[in-house]
Parts: sequence; C-alpha cells; structure tokens
Amino acid sequence: SIYLIYYLIVFVFFTPVLKNNPLYSPVQAYVKVRYAIYNFSLIFFVYRFYLRSYKIFLNLFLYSSIIIIILFIISIFTGLDILPVVLGERRFIATKRLFMESYGLMYILITMGVVQLVFKFRNNKNKLILIAFVLMFIIWVLAILRRHIIGTFIYFILASFLFNYANRKTLIPIKKIVAVFFYSILLFFVLRVSFPEYADATISAIEESVLVIQTGKTSSGREDVRLGLGKSFMQNIILNNPYFGTGFDNRWRTKAGDDAGFEAADYPFLSAIAMTGIIGLLVFIPIYIVLIRTLIYDIKYLRNNVIKQNSIETFLFVTMIIYFLYHLIQFMNWFFPVAVFSHAGHKRWYIYLAIYYASRKIFYELENANSRVMKGEHSHSIY
Repeated sequence: SIYLIYYLIVFVFFTPVLKNNPLYSPVQAYVKVRYAIYNFSLIFFVYRFYLRSYKIFLNLFLYSSIIIIILFIISIFTGLDILPVVLGERRFIATKRLFMESYGLMYILITMGVVQLVFKFRNNKNKLILIAFVLMFIIWVLAILRRHIIGTFIYFILASFLFNYANRKTLIPIKKIVAVFFYSILLFFVLRVSFPEYADATISAIEESVLVIQTGKTSSGREDVRLGLGKSFMQNIILNNPYFGTGFDNRWRTKAGDDAGFEAADYPFLSAIAMTGIIGLLVFIPIYIVLIRTLIYDIKYLRNNVIKQNSIETFLFVTMIIYFLYHLIQFMNWFFPVAVFSHAGHKRWYIYLAIYYASRKIFYELENANSRVMKGEHSHSIY
C-alpha cells in the first residue's frame, strides 16, 4: 500500500513534473499506469479467493491448461485457426518460433511438475500435474525459449536440494540428479520423435546460451549483457537520475522505447532503478525483505518438523516456495514486478505472491490441526 501511494504520487506525478518532461500529461500518465492499481488489487482478491476455493482453482487450472495447450498444438499441426499461433525468429536459428498469444498463469505448471517428480506427493492430481508439465515443456521448446528450458532444469536442482535439506539427507542430491538425468533423456527422446526440428533448435539455443555465459557474446559476435549490469544506456539514465529516477515516461512501455534503449522487460533490475531511482526501490524493498524472511522460515519449518501431510495443500505450499526461490536466484530479474508494474500481461508475479501467502496459511492451519489431534490422541492414551 505504501509503495502504491509512493508510485502514484511521486513516480507518476511529482518526478516527471519537476523534470519538465515535455511529453508528460498527468491524465495520460494515470490512464497508462492503471495496470499498477490492477496488479496491487489482485493480491487481495486472489488471496481471499484462493483461501476459499483453492481446490476448485487447481481443478479448473489443470484441466483448462491441458485443453488450451492441446488445442494450440493441434492448431500448429493442422493449420486450423483454433488458437492463434504467433511466429517469431531467433537470429541464430533458422527454425520459426511458435508462440501462444498469452501463457497466463501456466508458467507455474513447470514448477508443479518438478515438485511432483522430486517430492512424489501422493494425491489424486499427480497424473494431471505430470501431463500438464510435459505439455508445458513442449510449449517452451516450440517457442525455443532458452531461459524457460534451462530454467526447468534449475527448478529440478532447487527442488532436489530442498527435498534433501528438508529430509536431513546429504545436501548434494546424487540420487535426484541421476533421476533428473533419466527424466531428461526420456523427455528429450519424446521431443526428438515428435518435434525433431525443434529438439535440434533447442540444443542449438542452449549451446548459444552457454557461449553467452562464457564470452558475453553470441556466435555471430553480437554482445549480450543481460546476465550482468553492462547496459550502458541504462547506466547513464541511472547516473543522471539517481534518487527519484525518470518518473513516468511512456517510452518505458512502447516498442519505440525498446528500440531506443528503454528495455524494461529484458533488463528489469536496471530499468527499475532507472525508473524509480534509489528511493523508489527503498520503498519497495520491504516486500522483498518480508518474502525472503518468509521463505527462510518455511524452509526451516520443513527441515525441523516431520511433515505428516501428503496432501495437495502441502504440494501447493512447496510449489510456491520453489517458484520464489527460483525468482530470487535470478539476480538480473530482481525488481521485475517494479519494472513492469504499469504493463498489462505481467500480473502473474503478484498473483503468485498472493497464492504463496494463501497456500502457506492453509498449510500451517492444517499443521496446527494435525498437531492438536496428535496431542489429543496422546492425552487419551495416557488417560
């Protein structure tokens, strides 16, 4: 709430006015940033809805996601206009990339599948979860999205470490790594048979990513600085606007702005500093502090307590822990929710945040209920 007030008053009004931005219009600015208010409001609505109807949500989410992905794949193979197929290009790959118009909340299907495979929760949704996971991974391959393909394996590593840590096993999860290797070979075999061109393109994309990490350049010699803080255009904006940032500037939201160097999506950490300045980030950072403290508490609880629940509630709780751990280790994406606060289509971080806090409330209520039952049984046996 404090950040939203700061954002609407300082970022949207005072800063651009004081900087005499010649293109600034208060009415236009408040119309453009209406999504910020939507994102903020979603946290409260999703939290309350999820507490009351999380089982309904999970059922509808899994079934609808599977149907949507299958219809999309049918559209690709048959050419029927069931769901729109957006074509894209990779500079270093001749294969056309196949995108959906929007992925909604389906990003979390990967996390769900990984958690199910690693933790092996016994629930009546495990087959649906694994089907949705495989289909979603196919979608990432068809779009040749390197960060999401590689991210899937990072999710496996994070989940394996958490599983071993929570169960007081050797911290390096050798058995889990072998299992992941086996699953990867199996999945790649399926992709190689079903989508040979895209399987090869995926390998090329991963090789390109490794090259960028090693040298900072693509195979064609094009510099790629997204893993670091080497975007000189953004750095200059930060140096010129260190305290309150640029304030509202519509170029952060447009394709023309992207072409000029105002790249909010690819450089969220730098763009967040450039937009809001150091003071703006200091107002937002308590959200991250609370998130990190919450994650530490939850991870310690999993380690220090024997979790007797093998339920969908525990599964969802662990899923959200893994999701936000993955978010936090991507240092270049910190403050992503600030950088794209005023954009449509970037609501999922706020929705997932609400789901995380709602799922942990449900989890701890069940833990407390189980604890009371156990104490009652213990007292009865003594009597």
